[in-house]
Amino acid sequence: MLKGNEIYKELAEVSLSPSMREIQIAVMLRLAMRIGVLGGKLLLECTFRSHTAAEWLKDAVEEAYSLPSELKKEPSQAASPSFHLSFRSIEAKKLLLFSRLLDVKTKRIVPSFPAFVDVSSIPVAKTVWRGAFLARGEAPTEKSGAKIYCSFPELASQLEEAASTLGVGVQINSRGRHKSVEVAPPAQSVKLLNLIGARECAKRASEVYERRGDAEARHVVTQLFEANRKRSFEASHNACERIRWAFHVLEGRQIKPELRMAGELRLAHPTASLSELGNLADPPISKDAVAGRMRRLYRMALDAEQAKGEGRSKY
Repeated sequence: MLKGNEIYKELAEVSLSPSMREIQIAVMLRLAMRIGVLGGKLLLECTFRSHTAAEWLKDAVEEAYSLPSELKKEPSQAASPSFHLSFRSIEAKKLLLFSRLLDVKTKRIVPSFPAFVDVSSIPVAKTVWRGAFLARGEAPTEKSGAKIYCSFPELASQLEEAASTLGVGVQINSRGRHKSVEVAPPAQSVKLLNLIGARECAKRASEVYERRGDAEARHVVTQLFEANRKRSFEASHNACERIRWAFHVLEGRQIKPELRMAGELRLAHPTASLSELGNLADPPISKDAVAGRMRRLYRMALDAEQAKGEGRSKY
């Protein structure tokens, strides 16, 4: 089956916006951190099984908040070592404040994820589960689903709610103070891994489940394929409708050649991805450039329509 390190590596390479990066930082800290005092000074330490995860958090905190930290590899009696990321004194306090894990009124650590982490939002729910897996995740096996270990019931409940937002079933298991949130049935792990950015690992996991003749896995894979196909078709159809409308409104007006080219490429290749459209351009351009030019073309048409006093388009 999959190894945790494979998933950690793929998740650490997911590109994040600054706001999603701050959420992932807060999630990883809340699940992995321990607060203590060393030499009379505050110490915040996070322990990870993965060097990739520890290094991601170190780099992300430095980039987002300009706070340095110390990363050490520690020997372990277990088969694999652990990695300790430490923030000391003023850096530790600043990090708790920046990540909103410290309640400024009570001066206590919040028992859940901070209030700005809205798990009812699909992008946030994906980021929560991605950060949780990097911090305390365990890869799925043939008999058990991907799981996250956590110590507080509030965190388990929020992970369960985030999974529900993503349409993934989970169950909360308890052993004393320690809890785990496990994807159930196990084959639903394929869907979760795909959603949080570990697509290659999701593909390999689906192959394992399919070799076992797992009907649930085949159903999940089919659902993913159909959902992706439907979203792609709807997005392409809507984009073509907007472009046709924009060209209609701007008929007889001067349109910048690069904007016209982007619109004409979309109409000529309605099912092509943005990357494919960029490769078809002369000269080739990035997918972001294609999307940006189509947005500018549409905005130009909106402005022209509003100038005529006709109101906004239904598109």
